[in-house]
Amino acid sequence: MPKPLEWLFKLFEVLVVLGMSVMGLMVFWNVVLRYGFNSGIPFSVEVSRLIFVWIVFLGSIIALAQGMHMSVDSLVARLPRPLRILCFLVSHGLMLWCCWLIWQGSWVQTLLNWKNKAPISGISVGTMYAAGLVASGCMALVLLVNLWRSLRGDLPPTWSGKDRFADETTDIQENRS
Repeated sequence: MPKPLEWLFKLFEVLVVLGMSVMGLMVFWNVVLRYGFNSGIPFSVEVSRLIFVWIVFLGSIIALAQGMHMSVDSLVARLPRPLRILCFLVSHGLMLWCCWLIWQGSWVQTLLNWKNKAPISGISVGTMYAAGLVASGCMALVLLVNLWRSLRGDLPPTWSGKDRFADETTDIQENRS
C-alpha cells in the first residue's frame, strides 16, 4: 500500500483489535452473568453483533490491502506472462464491479434503516449496513491502487510469475539433504 494510506490500514487494524477485545469481554461477561447469576447485559447481543459485522468488514479490507486473501494460483502460475496480466486485469475488474454492487446495496440498506433503532441499545440499524459502504469504498481504493501499480509494471508475486515461497522451499530442500 502507498505510504499515505498506511495510516488508514493501521487504524483499521487497531479498530479490529479493539472491537475483538470489546466484543470478547462483553460476550464473556454476559455468559458469566447468565449462567452464574441468572442475569445478563441486555444490550450485549446487539452491540456484539454490530461490532462483529464491522470487524469482518474491516478485516477483509486489511486482508485485501496486504494480499492475504486465500487464492488458488495453480492455473495462473502456469500461464504465460501476457495471459497472467490479462487474468489480473479481468479479476480486478470483476472485483471492482463487486465493490460497486456492495456499495449500491449497502447504500440502499443504510438509507432504509438509518431511522430504525435497535430495540435494546437504540443504535441505528443503518450503522450495520454502513460497514458495507466503508468496506466497498476502501476495497475499491485498494484495487485501483493495485491496477495503477500494475500499469507501472509492478505486479504482485502471483501475477508476475515470482514464487513467493521460493526461499522457503529452498530452505526445506537444503534441510532434507
